[in-house]
Amino acid sequence: MNAAQRLEAILNYYGINAKSLSEKCGYGRPQGIYDVQNGKTKEISTTMANKILSVFPELNRVWLLTGEGNMINERNNSSIIDSNNNNRGIIQNSHGNINNGNISISLPERGQQKIIDPDGRVTIENTSSGAHDYLNEINRLNQRIQDLERIISGHEATIKSKDDLICILKSALDKK
Repeated sequence: MNAAQRLEAILNYYGINAKSLSEKCGYGRPQGIYDVQNGKTKEISTTMANKILSVFPELNRVWLLTGEGNMINERNNSSIIDSNNNNRGIIQNSHGNINNGNISISLPERGQQKIIDPDGRVTIENTSSGAHDYLNEINRLNQRIQDLERIISGHEATIKSKDDLICILKSALDKK
């Protein structure tokens, strides 16, 4: 799956368009999103991926950047509940707890979050236990990404200068 197809999958999944995604990500103009969508830009940059992930953190970073794996991160150690907070199963999509297109869900307790999947399942995840560790890990990984981006920029500059040198030498050879 190429970058344009992955971006289209995100837009379809969330029911938004490229302009809306651009606004949610804080871009002044949607051109960068359009360029990926139209195939002009062949890959989603790490900067764009970080912005998309800040809006939709449930997306899988590896999938977003490479197309490998699942679009949505799998959730570990979560329990499926119904909208009455009973540990009994899945919200019923027909006649159950969805009335006239409205879903009735109570707010989660402190230290928990409720996630509603597209298939109607509601999952509860603890955010308090180990949340600090996760934030530290995220910060460490973000720092590592920035370090790697600086290294890549240095290599790109070296490649550009060597490409320029090759062009100069080639033109010198062509003149002989």
